[in-house]
Amino acid sequence: MKKNKIWIVTEIYYPILTSTGYIITEIAEYLAKSGDNINVICTGAKYNETNNFGFVKKEVKNNVNIQRLNVGNISKNNTILRIIRLFWSSMMLFKKTLQNVEEGDKLFVVTNPAFFLILLPIIRKIKKVQYTILVHDVFPENLVAVGKIKNTSILYKVIKSAFDKAYSLSNTCIVIGRDMMQLIQTKTNNKTNIVFISNWADVTDIYPIAKEKTEMINKLNLADKFVFQFAGNLGHAQGLDNILEAIKLIENNNLHFLFIGAGAKAETIENFIKNNAQNNVSLVGFQNRDKQNDFLNACDVSIVTLNEGMFGLGVPSKSYNIMAAGKPIIIVADENSEISLCIKELNIGWVVEPNNPKALRDLFINVYEDVELIKEINVRSRQIAETHYAKDFILAKYLELLS
Repeated sequence: MKKNKIWIVTEIYYPILTSTGYIITEIAEYLAKSGDNINVICTGAKYNETNNFGFVKKEVKNNVNIQRLNVGNISKNNTILRIIRLFWSSMMLFKKTLQNVEEGDKLFVVTNPAFFLILLPIIRKIKKVQYTILVHDVFPENLVAVGKIKNTSILYKVIKSAFDKAYSLSNTCIVIGRDMMQLIQTKTNNKTNIVFISNWADVTDIYPIAKEKTEMINKLNLADKFVFQFAGNLGHAQGLDNILEAIKLIENNNLHFLFIGAGAKAETIENFIKNNAQNNVSLVGFQNRDKQNDFLNACDVSIVTLNEGMFGLGVPSKSYNIMAAGKPIIIVADENSEISLCIKELNIGWVVEPNNPKALRDLFINVYEDVELIKEINVRSRQIAETHYAKDFILAKYLELLS
């Protein structure tokens, strides 16, 4: 049987194993096990690290051929500089893809860097190749949701038209949520094939351990507290102000709130801690992936959020590893978002609407008082991770679709 030659284009790849980098690396290496010829074109630079601009590094890892394009050292914390970096990285990936992809090859692209998506129809026309998009972010609607652009502006309409065309001309759009499927159907006017494949739980590396046995809980001296945890990007799209407002309304000293991660709202949380007389909030910075099993287990209940206006624009992939750790989930999001649907269908937590701190406060208190239900969810959540969302089960869907 003739091998498929598949080109995967992504902004980030191994050794960057946060979110998209981890997911794309796992997909590529799984496909390579099938015997297909798997090639990755990615940027090789990490933010804020020096490198030789324009340098291309080639290597092979786990049977995946990798070409890394170094795009320069530009901080992601400056919006204008970040846009410039995304533009240049997109152009470099575009050039390298044109140099490598041939008619008959398969092209598999994730939605970062964003500008590269707009260039896909050009590659399709010149090289006569079809492409598949893995949708992790929906552009430019996600920029509207975080207040970066207004959906009434001419600029937004021009950009949206370009992105909609890129999605519509794809062979397949893979979406990671049922809410996202609805949005992509609208963007493409049902002109492309849309397939739902959820993200997975890493049930081998992530497994339940007692909260009191975790390094983090012992380091913070929280073993005697009932801990709610938010772990992940502390950004504008996470609705963290709503959580802080709910915490202000809590008088029970047995409840503690642990934030883990980094991002634009970290300073807001730091200021909240300084001005909070109850001393019931802790902030721990970014944690490496090898610490994930410890910190995901460093709580009684996990909090996942998707800010108002983010419906269909993203799926918090950390939810699946929270399930693997056997933790109940409180999601602050639209009740029809993907993780909200999972929680309701599988009975592994609670759903509360965004921007309603009083309702969230009441839920925190009710959850704290229902110890037996939490014990039931601990067991059920792990079982669901092992069946519905096991990694090999999900990755096999990519193999079937792409190979």
